[in-house]
Amino acid sequence: MPDVVYHTVDGLQVVLESWNWERHIQLRHPEVTKQDIADALTAPQRICDHRTISTQRVYQGSPRTRGFFRGSFPVVVVEVTNVQTGRVITAYLTTLTYLGQQRWPPM
Repeated sequence: MPDVVYHTVDGLQVVLESWNWERHIQLRHPEVTKQDIADALTAPQRICDHRTISTQRVYQGSPRTRGFFRGSFPVVVVEVTNVQTGRVITAYLTTLTYLGQQRWPPM
């Protein structure tokens, strides 16, 4: 798979590197699909600052409406590499809302 670039609602151009997809996300979080990542980055429910790493943002996607993981939603962690770009660090499914400071949508 070649690298994939997404444009987030908060203005970043985020890359999902093929090695990260194949050697980390697919192996450790096989329940996550590329569509989960795309949806969380391009149509998130919310975006938070990472609680402890100032250069990371956490994108929360919409809950799944059916299947074994119904009610779970994708979370994608992005390392911001400069003002306009970032890269996916990891992605996973959860039922727990991220507790970091919400940056989007504005409260």
